[in-house]
Amino acid sequence: MFEKSLYDLIRGLRARKGDERAYILESLKECRNEVKSQDGDIKATAILKLIYLEMFGHDMSWASFHVLEVMSSTKFLQKRIGYLAAVQSFTLETDVLMLATNLLKKDLSSSSPYDVSLALNGLSHIVSPSLARDLSTDLMTKLTHTNPYIRKKAILVLYKCFLQSPELLRTAWPRLREGLNDEDPSVVNATVNVICELARKNPRNYLPLAPKLFGLLTGSGNNWMTIKIIKLFATLTPLEPRLTKKLVPPITNLIRTTSAMSLLYECINGLISGGLLASMGDTEEGEELASVCVTKLRGFLVEGDSNLKYVGLLAFTKIVATHAHLVALHQDVILDCIDDPDISIRLRALELVVGMVNSDSLQVVVGRLMRQLRSPNILSTKDGKDGNDIGSLDTIGQYEVDRQEEDPYTGTGRPARGSVRSSKRKPAPPPPPPPALPTSYKTGVIKRILEMCSRDLYANVTDFEWYLDVLIQLVRFAPPVATSLAAALPGEFYDGGTDRDYDGAGDDDDGDALDDDTLRKRDVGEDIGFELRNVAVRVKSVRASAVAMADLLVRRREGLFPPAGGGGQRVLLYAGWLVGEYAALLPDPEGTVAAMVNPGLLPPDILAIYIQSVPKLYAVVTGDVGVSWTAYRKSSVTLLTESVVRFLEPHATAPDVQVQERAVEFLELFKLAGEAIAAQPTAESGSDGYDSEPPRLLTQAIPAMFMGMELGPVAPTAQRKVPVPQNLDLDAQINPQLDELLAQAAMFSVTTTNESYTETETDTDDEIEFQKYYYQRHLSLSTTKQYVSAAAALEAAVRGTSPGRGPGIGTYQYQTSSSPSPNSYLDPDIVARRKAEKAERHRDDPFYISDPMVSSPNTLPVEEVDVDSIPVMPLNLSPKDLIAPPGSELRSVRKAAAAKPEIVRDEEVEGELDTGAGAEKENELSGSLQKKSKKKKPYHHPLLGPQGAGLVGFSIEEDEADKKGKGKAKDEVEEASGGTGEAGEREIGAGEGGEDGEGEN
Repeated sequence: MFEKSLYDLIRGLRARKGDERAYILESLKECRNEVKSQDGDIKATAILKLIYLEMFGHDMSWASFHVLEVMSSTKFLQKRIGYLAAVQSFTLETDVLMLATNLLKKDLSSSSPYDVSLALNGLSHIVSPSLARDLSTDLMTKLTHTNPYIRKKAILVLYKCFLQSPELLRTAWPRLREGLNDEDPSVVNATVNVICELARKNPRNYLPLAPKLFGLLTGSGNNWMTIKIIKLFATLTPLEPRLTKKLVPPITNLIRTTSAMSLLYECINGLISGGLLASMGDTEEGEELASVCVTKLRGFLVEGDSNLKYVGLLAFTKIVATHAHLVALHQDVILDCIDDPDISIRLRALELVVGMVNSDSLQVVVGRLMRQLRSPNILSTKDGKDGNDIGSLDTIGQYEVDRQEEDPYTGTGRPARGSVRSSKRKPAPPPPPPPALPTSYKTGVIKRILEMCSRDLYANVTDFEWYLDVLIQLVRFAPPVATSLAAALPGEFYDGGTDRDYDGAGDDDDGDALDDDTLRKRDVGEDIGFELRNVAVRVKSVRASAVAMADLLVRRREGLFPPAGGGGQRVLLYAGWLVGEYAALLPDPEGTVAAMVNPGLLPPDILAIYIQSVPKLYAVVTGDVGVSWTAYRKSSVTLLTESVVRFLEPHATAPDVQVQERAVEFLELFKLAGEAIAAQPTAESGSDGYDSEPPRLLTQAIPAMFMGMELGPVAPTAQRKVPVPQNLDLDAQINPQLDELLAQAAMFSVTTTNESYTETETDTDDEIEFQKYYYQRHLSLSTTKQYVSAAAALEAAVRGTSPGRGPGIGTYQYQTSSSPSPNSYLDPDIVARRKAEKAERHRDDPFYISDPMVSSPNTLPVEEVDVDSIPVMPLNLSPKDLIAPPGSELRSVRKAAAAKPEIVRDEEVEGELDTGAGAEKENELSGSLQKKSKKKKPYHHPLLGPQGAGLVGFSIEEDEADKKGKGKAKDEVEEASGGTGEAGEREIGAGEGGEDGEGEN
């Protein structure tokens, strides 16, 4: 009588702010007593309150039996509360679930359609394998119910039963397919939905339904059912290619005539995912259909609705794989989506642009993306305006004047020029800037830029000098790396999308610190460095520029990568390798050594690369035999050696194994070099010319360790193709006369530079080459040609000088305008260096005309031009020379485009790939590395479990093995039952005979 209702419980919770827990515990105690009541209304009210409290996280599984009692009530209102509680609280582990079988049978056979509907709805949520098997007969009888609402619900519940017990599909399929012929459209729609979901598991079962489904496609006016049928045909066409010709006309008609955007998208998506466009790609009809689809998708992007833009870009991404040339025709609207305020639309547009970019559009697309990285507040770049230019206040005010309604003074939409109203109108305030881009989005943009440029071995890159400038600019744009997961997760929408992304550590929300491997994978600088090294190794024409830029990164480490934070530091892993491997191309290797022996705080793997590169640089600096061994030279080399020793000594006891191993080995080498330098007299104190030479340890021994054949890119599978020698014995001694050779080498006098190997008549060419390589002194490593590196030009631009030309006119200024220049995404120092290189390149070009008298803050210093030194080109203007011969084309007045530099490809080894145990192990290792990234686990319903796991590959028709198994089991049962019958008859007969016999006796 005084029990609280659900409304009283809610009002009590609201009235006890701050003390809700005590009130809830009190209410739960009351509910425990109320569910034991014999009054059905009190019991139902208590269950209803438990349902409400269960949504706050309080378990009500203890009341499952009471829920079953309420479900069995004869009152519909109480029964509905019971089913609601069962739907919300029952799981497969609920003990009383098996007791619900008879209750559900009773409700399904009820004459009230409300009770039947309630039972069907509850069963769809709490169905288990046992319930599905026990209630399948009752459900199939409902497929012929007089009420179409019950028939529709029964069809949908059968699908949930199929998920729990796939064997039911074979028995229920004949009755289920009859739903396609039902007179009620809602029943037909429900049947199509169930078949569409089942076809996702095994579409081959439903190929016989193609004629009926095709009739529904052409005759139905229900858009949602049409969408389902198109999705169903998309799964069937790969199995039956002949369906393509039948489906194209009706789908094309729908695309041309429908006004529903959802149906239009699903029609286009069905053509793409079903392979219809791909199979018709070479025909004129297929090309026309693809053109219609692309034109319709353009309307999605220009509508202005964010949802339509997203699905339109999603469809463009799918169709670009087969019809990239048609998608490229709509490049303007796609590029506008790159600057959309919605981050999700930007990501889709970015993914699409990566697939459609070519050599002509690469620099334009990269420029727009890099302008996004330059400024955190980015507006649209429509109409050719720079994303950073938000317009002046006057322009915005004029725009507001243009938008006003009709003016009473002029009768038009704009005030009269010079009117009082126009002059007194205040300009409107500028719109608020959009929020800054997420760090993960910036990382994704950088990785997409690298992916576009490096695709198909740099097929779209025509200017590698430009690409190197882009790489250096990307290092400056690299976002900082978060030091904890909790700091990195908020606001992150994108993980980069590349193979080197970190492996799902962000799924944890505990804020644990990131380990070195995770930080390494999250720093985009490693991807940039990989590209820098790849260009230097493969493109020899720009190798000197790439090495100079790597030298710039090494020297300016403290400014580019401050200890307080900042991304891109991982690029030093590859920059350090480049300056060591190609040290001969550096303009000032001694300065590079000085920068590398003072590295500051670096990760162990980068420090190991630095230690490996320092000896290579040292060999270039000290190995020049052309420099006289004077006292000044000796002192400078001594100081350099001591600095290297001081750099290596602390790392000889480093905790990292790689750092320690390299430091210990090279430390001993440099100690020997120091002893050799100290023991070698200089030219002033020596008695002859031989003693004044540099130590041969510096000029021969150390350079021989690193100077040899040039390293080239090797294919990943090349190592496995190398055949193993048959007589290979790794335990055998390589040279048994090693001691004798060492003794002879101790007494052997190496020839000087002027001496040469004396050839004999019996020596072969290979022997002569071998002797010259190993026994003659190497030539000087220094070169007479002076390279003007990119780093030197950059330094000169900052100081206001021109490399090799003396002082200039001062620092260069970078001016912006309303329309972005081609290089507006590059920093001023990079732009100045490019201008200096261009002026140097065109100085002697007769086709390049420059005015030396004109000078501006943005022009380079120009020397006086010697008119006599300009080459004279003959110019013949006779009419016969102006007329092109038949079959030929007129030559362009412009100069021909520069030929694309040669790109070194991976070295391969001829022969079949090894498929032995070692190769299998290597394949497993590579496969495990590729699958290292964690994927988000799919949601599993507590009752349904993995959705449809048993239906994958399940066949409706019984195979021969199942038939034989069932036949054999049936024979065994019949045989056992027959034997039992005969034995029983014999026992009965024997009993009767015994009785008769006894009677007769």
